[in-house]
Amino acid sequence: MAFKHSSLAVAAVFCLSGVAAHAQDAAQGEEIYQSVCKNCHGPTANGMASYPKLNDKDVAYLTDRLETYRAGDKVGPNSLLMIPHAKRLSDDEIASIAVYVTTAFE
Repeated sequence: MAFKHSSLAVAAVFCLSGVAAHAQDAAQGEEIYQSVCKNCHGPTANGMASYPKLNDKDVAYLTDRLETYRAGDKVGPNSLLMIPHAKRLSDDEIASIAVYVTTAFE
């Protein structure tokens, strides 16, 4: 019986640490989005003018697109604007932005 309780406790710790990490990622993503992305993509990532809507994309899409821009590859009409911003981002920052955008505007 003690083993069962300790297993549940370990599982709970892993689940809670995942939730805390997710919240931390979203907080970092919010900071970056608000200071860098919001001016073109809008305050709720709904897009503005020729800048695309982001709040309907998933984490994999956003991550892939930012990594593509970071590599210097052109993938759309705004590539030349995105590449310099993406080149400054680490893997963790890209993941944080993707988590924030996909969870903050549901």
